[in-house]
Amino acid sequence: MKKVIYSRLVEIFLLDSITQLVERGYFSEEEYAVIYIRELITYFSLNLNNLVSYEAPSYFNRYGDHLQYAMFNKSARTTWYAFFEETDTEFHIKYLGNNHLIGQYLNQ
Repeated sequence: MKKVIYSRLVEIFLLDSITQLVERGYFSEEEYAVIYIRELITYFSLNLNNLVSYEAPSYFNRYGDHLQYAMFNKSARTTWYAFFEETDTEFHIKYLGNNHLIGQYLNQ
């Protein structure tokens, strides 16, 4: 099983997302937002090895070369996408976003 590594950019995004989820009213308390983000991290960390991956559209080249992406349907309305570079031993997640943020760039 390959190791999953999150870039500093992704780590910052995830920490900021906790605050944003509460401020925008998706969760009433920070505790629930933390659980949501932990579930997202856990899912990709445990399952990226087994997920179908796709070549990332050129829009995402700003995050790395030859990126691939995989999806996680977190709810009926939200799908998360992990964009990564793969080596023989590791997945380097360079960008993480959901259909609300980046959906328009995946339909090109």
